Amino acid sequence: MTPYQSPSPGDSRPLAEELLLLCAEPTRGLLRIPGTTFPTAITGAVLAELQLRGAITVEGRRITGFHPLGDHDELAARVLAELERAGKNRHRATLDHVLRRVPHRTGPQYYLDRLTGQGVLTVRTHRFLGLPYRRWTAVPPDAGALIAERVAATLARTAVSGPTTPAEERDHQLAGLIGAVRLEYRIYRGTAGTPTRRAVRRLSRSLPVAHAVKQAVARRTAAASG
Repeated sequence: MTPYQSPSPGDSRPLAEELLLLCAEPTRGLLRIPGTTFPTAITGAVLAELQLRGAITVEGRRITGFHPLGDHDELAARVLAELERAGKNRHRATLDHVLRRVPHRTGPQYYLDRLTGQGVLTVRTHRFLGLPYRRWTAVPPDAGALIAERVAATLARTAVSGPTTPAEERDHQLAGLIGAVRLEYRIYRGTAGTPTRRAVRRLSRSLPVAHAVKQAVARRTAAASG
């Protein structure tokens, strides 16, 4: 296993990986991943990453263009392949279509395995009622807390001006995804976290990818409870 190395200043992991690390408990580092909604958020993180890199163009709920860059990971390649299939029908080239069509259960597992291979996570197999399950722990345990602090600082700094750099735009996209799966209540607690929670919820409504994820999560939650 590759030893964990902290990212250099200015570096950031793919949005999908950072979203997973945000599920880490700040003291023990144990990942607590929302099982029913998180796969949709991971696919949304891939879409947001592709948008940031210029691989797709988003206008409202529609994906109006895509430009494969040739070095995408496995899940991003699936998204682009689905867009290529949908491209002949403009009604299918939408964020909603991709969030429905790309396999959901494999998304988190792909990035969990990759983070484990990099030494960012450790994994242990346990048994419950005779059935095996795995639990992941972040190395170091405050990896998610550091990402959360960075995002909160960006939101405070850009509250008036909005994002002006690619790094700030990335943090806004990540914040929108946090709000889409309601992680802000776990990450930014208490009175001190109120301004950040408000900013996160606002971005989850205003950013196209995050808003599409938010609505897809609501549909899946309603279907599961119905």
